[in-house]
Amino acid sequence: MRLLLVNPNTSRHITERLALSARAVLPPGAQLTALTADHGPAAVRSPEELQAAAERVLAMALAYQADHDAVLIGISLDCGLAATRAACAPQPVVGMTEAACLAALQIGPRFGVLTLGAAMANSYREHVCGLGFADALVGVAAPECAAAFAAEPGAVLPEVLDTLASAAQPLCAAGAGSVVLAGAVLCGYAPALQQRLGVPVLDGVACGVALLSARLST
Repeated sequence: MRLLLVNPNTSRHITERLALSARAVLPPGAQLTALTADHGPAAVRSPEELQAAAERVLAMALAYQADHDAVLIGISLDCGLAATRAACAPQPVVGMTEAACLAALQIGPRFGVLTLGAAMANSYREHVCGLGFADALVGVAAPECAAAFAAEPGAVLPEVLDTLASAAQPLCAAGAGSVVLAGAVLCGYAPALQQRLGVPVLDGVACGVALLSARLST
């Protein structure tokens, strides 16, 4: 499998964080190309930036499509998913949060979504409902934690972990059997957060790699 991972923002440390999650679960012999946008914001943190991010995802995927077998969209609102999927067909295209939601439904009937930034909470709710998972969604928790956006790839900061755990506990109390960790900057936090919460916590990139591997092997 030759996997193309597309990050439509300009932060290379975020791309590397995404890539670390992907490499941890790549099947033997698989190859990964991780792309960072050459223009745009350092991170997409407002609804107004979503359309431009979707356009970058599509352009980046089309530019490298011919040399790869599948595309994984490395932005947690799966910007450009429908357009990129249509343009790249028959190659499979998966969004990281889409993949995590699908994995959550294999665990149980209800899940919560955990991200960062209150300004984006409604966008995540709309996205998950638009994917067809409205009945399964317990809720979206979106605390503020600026430290997460500057962390080095692979770092699991105690401050961020504490913030995520506190925000996720009400989701679990409300009946979430798993938590979808929606945020490129949150890749790598799933194991520690799962230990704190006592329920499965799903890293979208890892879920996306698993889903694409399964599709390409059939």
